[in-house]
Amino acid sequence: MTLRFASAPPRPQRGIALISVLLAITVIVAVLAVMFDVGMSSLRRAAEQMRALQAQAGADAGAGYFRGLLAQNKGDLQATLAAVRQADGGTALQIDDETSVKIKLSVQLPAPSAQSNHIDYALQRNAGIAETPLQVTSTATVTVNGTAVSSRTQTTLLRTFRTPAPYSEIVGVIDGGGPVGTLSPGDAGGQAGDRDATDLRLHVYRQGTSGLTSADEFEDERWSDDNVGAGGALP
Repeated sequence: MTLRFASAPPRPQRGIALISVLLAITVIVAVLAVMFDVGMSSLRRAAEQMRALQAQAGADAGAGYFRGLLAQNKGDLQATLAAVRQADGGTALQIDDETSVKIKLSVQLPAPSAQSNHIDYALQRNAGIAETPLQVTSTATVTVNGTAVSSRTQTTLLRTFRTPAPYSEIVGVIDGGGPVGTLSPGDAGGQAGDRDATDLRLHVYRQGTSGLTSADEFEDERWSDDNVGAGGALP
């Protein structure tokens, strides 16, 4: 019987095999590190986008909150402004156990001045309507565990009136975080209407024995909103 024995591989071949294994492990670790970094970056971007959307929603909600107070006070503007002051100038929304949105409001009423930079056409001055344009600036700040992580400011122009409900309408919005500059989005007094435009003015009629008669008291108003720059943020 003949016995045969396999000889051990030469040492240089074992060294090359070991180096190849180490290189492969290094490549795998590097790939995993890159994948982890990309994943974390995606998670961070997603979280930042979510916080930005929460801040934007909070800024939108600020104008809605003011309009809700105006409706609650049945169009009484002074009572609404008092309610805003009583609420410390805003409100807060709780999103979850860790996240909340604090909303602060700033209300700017038309103020005549020598440097008037706005004109609103055909405001309804009948005492039953008492149409008034105003700006509501809403700043929403998102906080997580007490730390501010995102903020958004939005200015909304409203037409307010004593009757009928809902006592206000949105004319235009300037988003402080958007690409739109300080351009006028609309005319607070509406349009007179013609072949190509709808009449957006508020009309008043008086019921008499012979039917309805007009009780409109339209008036243009020039005013300043104290915004920096010609024309300010809104008309």
